[in-house]
Amino acid sequence: MKLQELKLSVDALQLGVARETSSALSTELNELTEAGGKKFRPGMLFLMGHLFHLKDSLLATYARAVELTHLASLVHDDVIDESNTRRNHPTINSLKNNTTAILAGDYLLATVMRELAQANNTEILIDLTTAIRDLADGEWLQFDLKKKEEVKFQDLEEIAIKKTGSLIRWCCTTPAKLAKHDDIETMAYLGERIGLIFQMADDIVDGLTTSGKPAFLDILNGQINFVTLKLIEIYPELAKSVYRLKADPTQAIPWSKEQYQKAIEAVDTSINSERDKITSIFSGLCQKNNQPELLDIFEMMIAKIQSNYAGAL
Repeated sequence: MKLQELKLSVDALQLGVARETSSALSTELNELTEAGGKKFRPGMLFLMGHLFHLKDSLLATYARAVELTHLASLVHDDVIDESNTRRNHPTINSLKNNTTAILAGDYLLATVMRELAQANNTEILIDLTTAIRDLADGEWLQFDLKKKEEVKFQDLEEIAIKKTGSLIRWCCTTPAKLAKHDDIETMAYLGERIGLIFQMADDIVDGLTTSGKPAFLDILNGQINFVTLKLIEIYPELAKSVYRLKADPTQAIPWSKEQYQKAIEAVDTSINSERDKITSIFSGLCQKNNQPELLDIFEMMIAKIQSNYAGAL
């Protein structure tokens, strides 16, 4: 399998929902799916499927399910975060209202549950509901984290694995289960650590203006992330002022450009460490399944996550 073949598989994925509503809900959702996205999760699911010699015709239902579930979570996130744009497009809640956005997300999730039930694989359906529960739990933990007087790495790691890693875990375990692979635990670990990398990279992007959003939105919204936590670890003298900013966004930014750069570089080092571990695991899987050419694609997909902040290093 070549990278271009993977792209073709992802591009051929149908994400539209049937026009079965009396309201304009299905029309609005189809406009949203047509706006496109990175489709990282379907790409990962197809890649893992090819690792186990599965055909796209079998994988497509599950790739569609994970992308629609991810989209539903983004629609709900935009309500929670009061976001007006996503990927340079107006969000549903900004075009309509929060009620409409919540209903749209619920409709997407119901669509996914129905289609997976029709696929007649109860175990994989249960796995997805577990991932969705983890997602909700992670959001709740992140909200509660704003109230904590001290944030630890373990707090952020658990939230990242639940919020971001849960669906990527499903992308890794689903093809493995379809192929009757005997080590689902390793596949789950692989997905969760990719999710951790994803969140660490997002936290680096949070401090950049190149993302199209104002810099430091996390801390200004009362949220310590991996970069600001690393900043405190490297420069303990900044701890009190960082936590004051967390509590009161009108406070001045207490760190220098050079200090923040050091924190970014430290988080990048952590990402590279995680990347090396999961690449070693995937390399072993490629050898075991006689699919050595997939390793390059896997490495490119992880590198793509890091490319979002490459200009900051």
